[in-house]
Amino acid sequence: MTEDEKQRLIECYCAKKLTGSHGWRATFMMTAGVALGATAMYFFDPNRGKARRGDVRQRTTRLARHGGRILAKHADDLLNRAKGAVAGASAALCPREQTADDIVTSERVRSRLGHVTEHATAIQTEVASGVVTLRGAVPKLKHRQVVDEVLMVPGVTGVRDHMVSISLA
Repeated sequence: MTEDEKQRLIECYCAKKLTGSHGWRATFMMTAGVALGATAMYFFDPNRGKARRGDVRQRTTRLARHGGRILAKHADDLLNRAKGAVAGASAALCPREQTADDIVTSERVRSRLGHVTEHATAIQTEVASGVVTLRGAVPKLKHRQVVDEVLMVPGVTGVRDHMVSISLA
């Protein structure tokens, strides 16, 4: 074996050893060291480092404040949903024989219409003894859905449909 072949064999062996199971660790550690050094240089720069650190502090404070508000909003939402689920379950298990007056039923119908169609303001409602009369214009595709949803409102005993179907182009 010549000297050249021996040298190539040694280089090949060293390359295999570096790219084996420990090679990725060395590469990772070297990359992490470079990143840490670059970050330290960025924040401890004598000219702009103080301003950069202040900017990071300000952004972190804002993010914490904003995140706290979002967390509080989601917690309130979850609490309200839980209360609604408990009230719904309670109403399902213990049905009451009370009838809602026409004003309450009318408000419930208006509320439900707002969830069904974007054109709820174009629909007039009248309630008499639990029977709802609907008048106005409603999109053709939503007509049946509006009537079905109104029938599902608590306190509604019937629906008189005097709505006009329109096609939206």
